[in-house]
Amino acid sequence: MTDLSVLVFVVIILALIAIYAIRLKSVPMPTLPSAAAEIIAYIPSDVKSVTDFGSGWGDLAMSIARARPDLRVTGIELSPVPYAISRMRAVLAAKPNLSLIRGDFRKLDLDFGDVVVCFIDPRVMGDVGDVLSQRMGDGGIVISRGFAIPGWQAFGEVPMKTSSDRLYLYRFGKHKPDGIA
Repeated sequence: MTDLSVLVFVVIILALIAIYAIRLKSVPMPTLPSAAAEIIAYIPSDVKSVTDFGSGWGDLAMSIARARPDLRVTGIELSPVPYAISRMRAVLAAKPNLSLIRGDFRKLDLDFGDVVVCFIDPRVMGDVGDVLSQRMGDGGIVISRGFAIPGWQAFGEVPMKTSSDRLYLYRFGKHKPDGIA
């Protein structure tokens, strides 16, 4: 590969990241292992599945799959470059309980399972609430890092020890003020 072809390849990759960052209104951010461990601690022991909205580079989804082999873990990412990298990392990690999907969580017809985790731009959090209001069953749990879901009532708002973010904890069915779903 010549220097020019490497440069062209890098420019294309960076352009794709920039285009999708503008389109999706967010830049994929990595999750440090210490932050992932903190989030994992809030996943109840009796659940069967977790979905990561906007799984980005795959850090959190892979950390959950590694820490909790009893769970079925699904990561959903729309941006092609982070998705491709997370797929390569998942192949190397060889976790049978982990699946990654390239798609828009708003448009996928999936069962999101017992727990949804997300670290998504605040401008998209209203969409998270709308989608989950249509698809999540009573008792489902949402763990949002950094940003609250507009109009939802968190049962917990916990400052993270590993960053300046907060975790917003929701239980579906009790997520609206006065229990109005």
